[in-house]
Amino acid sequence: MRLLRVEVPKFRALENVVIDFEPDFTPQVFPLGSLNGGGKSTLLQLIFVLLHHSLNKTALKNISELINDYNLTEFSKLASITILSKNHGKVCLEYFYGKENDILNNLNITESFLFNGLTYYYVEEEKHLILAFYIPYFFILVKFLDYQNILGNLKEELKKEKNRSTSKKIEKLLNPLNEIFYEIHIKTFLISPSNQPYLFLSREERRALFSKENKPKYDQAVKNVEETLPNFFTFDFVDILVEVFRRARAKDFKERNKENPFFHTEKLEDDINSLFIDGKKINSLIIEQQRHTQDEIQGVFFTLPSGQEVYPEDLSHGELKRLAIFVLIKYHEMQDAIVLIDEIENGFHPDWQRHIVDDLVEWGASNQYILATHSYELCRGVTAAHVKDLDPKLSY
Repeated sequence: MRLLRVEVPKFRALENVVIDFEPDFTPQVFPLGSLNGGGKSTLLQLIFVLLHHSLNKTALKNISELINDYNLTEFSKLASITILSKNHGKVCLEYFYGKENDILNNLNITESFLFNGLTYYYVEEEKHLILAFYIPYFFILVKFLDYQNILGNLKEELKKEKNRSTSKKIEKLLNPLNEIFYEIHIKTFLISPSNQPYLFLSREERRALFSKENKPKYDQAVKNVEETLPNFFTFDFVDILVEVFRRARAKDFKERNKENPFFHTEKLEDDINSLFIDGKKINSLIIEQQRHTQDEIQGVFFTLPSGQEVYPEDLSHGELKRLAIFVLIKYHEMQDAIVLIDEIENGFHPDWQRHIVDDLVEWGASNQYILATHSYELCRGVTAAHVKDLDPKLSY
């Protein structure tokens, strides 16, 4: 899947944003630059929540908290996002915010039907049937740009079917829509600094951070956000590494390979060790001591060539961050995905910044990466046409 275009009329620091991401460019790595306050992080957050949560009702609170603090009018167009789907070609999703009647009146939409508890709307535009639906305060128009007849029979079936809400024919005709939303839900990822779950909390929950008595409430709110954002990750290296070892151990435990009962765990160790240029190794002895069940891995440490033991907190910030990004891409099934990464270069030596593009392509060549950055060194890893700017623009 590829992100082809994003348009944002006005949202927070963003205004009249139109950015194209060329699908034929190699590599598929696009630095996104601006001066501080230009809205890079905001744009990544907005793209993520709109794509990843389009039909996820349990995550509506997160979207609402991100949106509600920012004085939107009763009827607002949030964004237009065009993607390239492997199975359905170019698909344009237009997102609106407001009360249902206000949106319908502004868009001149009158035709609707109920199916599986969700109200769908449709409108014909240039012989093209456009499908839309409304979840409280969010309205999404879906245009299949490459296959204009993909929903062509839907209107005729709606006329025939008396019991529309249970029609198998209508369910089959709606499959392309469900497939698109499932695809963008599982193939859109955001990796960002550890403070960003804060943005998805209510004002009351945010205030709890600054009160000793209410700090547990804040921590629980952050945990709840992370549970409803399965494709949202932060650069919390220790948690990431322990979790991926638990996953590897769970695979070993499930498969019970007689020839090598620790195949997945040892492969993970080898992959991580290959990243170090100074001979560090993740300490396999501790992992072996805790391999008796899939639940006992609580932590890891490393050994230097001298045999000295070092713990994650003893490694540099850049080393930990590079490991975290590697593990997330390789072991969280980020394939043919849109991967949004904020402030990726922070903590990296300029030489490492220059090689970020090569690393990402090596670790996940089938993905498209959009990187919010201030790094000129990173931008030098691609052509000038790859680099996308927001106002205020960078001067090269």
